[in-house]
Amino acid sequence: MAKNKLSQEDLEHYRKHNIGQSLMEVARHFQRHAMDGFAAQGYTQLQMSHQAILTHLSLSGTRLTELARRAAISKQAMGQLVDEVERMGFVERVQDPDDGRAKIVRFTPAGHVLMKAGTNVGTSVQQEYSALIGEKKMQRLHDLLEELYQSIRKDQV
Repeated sequence: MAKNKLSQEDLEHYRKHNIGQSLMEVARHFQRHAMDGFAAQGYTQLQMSHQAILTHLSLSGTRLTELARRAAISKQAMGQLVDEVERMGFVERVQDPDDGRAKIVRFTPAGHVLMKAGTNVGTSVQQEYSALIGEKKMQRLHDLLEELYQSIRKDQV
């Protein structure tokens, strides 16, 4: 019976040596820093949840169902997020040129400016990380994460 019981020490050891925990903590830190960077540039109305759109919407536009799939959230949840970001003036819904019955979500001119600011913010956060662990380690980390991500994607197909 004692074998099935988890001690605090075991839990802490697991958390410290679990890649998922580290990935989530770094991702949360990156997101918080990115949101701070957006706010510093005057984009104070953005919320972390809006990153589900901003990180998955292509410049040519994307159908809502595809956005939801990419973000791994429901169509309804993505619809709410699109409504919010649309009210801010960063995205719009337009007729899909390939299917007159469907709509695509695309960036407005203000949304394009926002995304350019976002690339600058992301670059700044990555530079901060490079300063912490060194450029070579940062590049190696990126390469390993990209390799893992691509392997996972191939495995899911």
